[in-house]
Amino acid sequence: MGIDFTDRVAIVTGAGNGLGASYARALAARGAAVVVNDLGTSVDGSRDGSHPADRVVADIIAAGGRAVANVDSVATPDGGRAVVDAAIKEFGRVDIVINNAGNRRNAPIGEITPDDLESVLAVHLKGALYVSQPAFAVMKDQGYGRFLFTSSSAGLFGNAGQISYAAAKAGVFGLSQALAIEGAPHGILANVLLPMAGTSRALAGMSAQATAAIGGIDPATVRADDADMVGALVTYLVSERCTHTHEVFAGAGGRYYSAFVATTRGWRCPTGTVPVPEDIAAHLDEIRSRAGYAVPDSLGADIEANHGDGADPYSAVRRYFDAVRRKDADTLYDLFTEDADFDVPGARLTGNRSVRDFYRGVFERSTPWPTPGPLLADGDQVAVRIALQIDGADHRMADFFTIAPDGRISRMHAYQAD
Repeated sequence: MGIDFTDRVAIVTGAGNGLGASYARALAARGAAVVVNDLGTSVDGSRDGSHPADRVVADIIAAGGRAVANVDSVATPDGGRAVVDAAIKEFGRVDIVINNAGNRRNAPIGEITPDDLESVLAVHLKGALYVSQPAFAVMKDQGYGRFLFTSSSAGLFGNAGQISYAAAKAGVFGLSQALAIEGAPHGILANVLLPMAGTSRALAGMSAQATAAIGGIDPATVRADDADMVGALVTYLVSERCTHTHEVFAGAGGRYYSAFVATTRGWRCPTGTVPVPEDIAAHLDEIRSRAGYAVPDSLGADIEANHGDGADPYSAVRRYFDAVRRKDADTLYDLFTEDADFDVPGARLTGNRSVRDFYRGVFERSTPWPTPGPLLADGDQVAVRIALQIDGADHRMADFFTIAPDGRISRMHAYQAD
């Protein structure tokens, strides 16, 4: 069954040109009613007298779709609420918000002005909040919603000459992560998008320093369908088919991938001691080693790891349940040993590759939603009682794990529980 948005209402900010316009057209083509928000501005955010939202709406209507233009500024609380109110007034609900509006005032750190910084933060970061806040309230009442926040590789990894932009996009990442946690109990999912496309506005917004920092841009490599290629990813991420949340996805030149912020296992100083700087230096390789990294799903999870005993088996088992919730079979592959013994009702497997492939099949049918009780550990043994829902049926289980010295799971046995 194809992805369909009939009876769904989407808001796309900054949708008058480039990527945003592509997203709006793609959603409308699949049945969504779309609020096309765009002020009509130049790349630096100053109004240029154009009316791009009207042109996109006219295209959608001419193609048989439903859309309405909106020219409110997302950079103020009143403007953000007005965008959401337009959707409610015209179409009666809000199911999807794509926070895409942005501007660029690129400059090296010594040349950034307060006005430039405020302008960039106002549109990218504050604008994402001011639209999402009233939309979240509507989605919460509905019990359904999809948010997609546009960040950037510059925000996660940095780029010379884009300090203000990078700071704003890093803030958007944090906003999405927190909203995803708050939204999960209400059927509201939120993910981050890192798009790359050679649109005219994207190229016009690049300073010489920023362009040089990424090795220059060869116009011959720019594809006319760059925006549509990113749009395919966007369309999936805001659909009912997508059940992932709290994640980062990227699309660039036909390559689709994910990104994440992780913590290393690190080094824990002996109990009852206070290390000196020389101890840090001596253990720096261990602190920096990315072997056995973790991806905390909240601040609380990171704090728990810091204040717990710091050793597996607890962290390995928690990461197992987190990966199952996220339908992340590849992480399960990393969590189990190469010769792991995996014995659950209906499957007796050996090895992490078999475990990964088994869960891929389970995830294709449905999403297990494990609700584990307290973890009970004794040495390298961990036991937990859980409830699972698979293929619409409830399963009550008792799970037992054995943790290898390297922190991975070497054995998992599960039994039906009363």
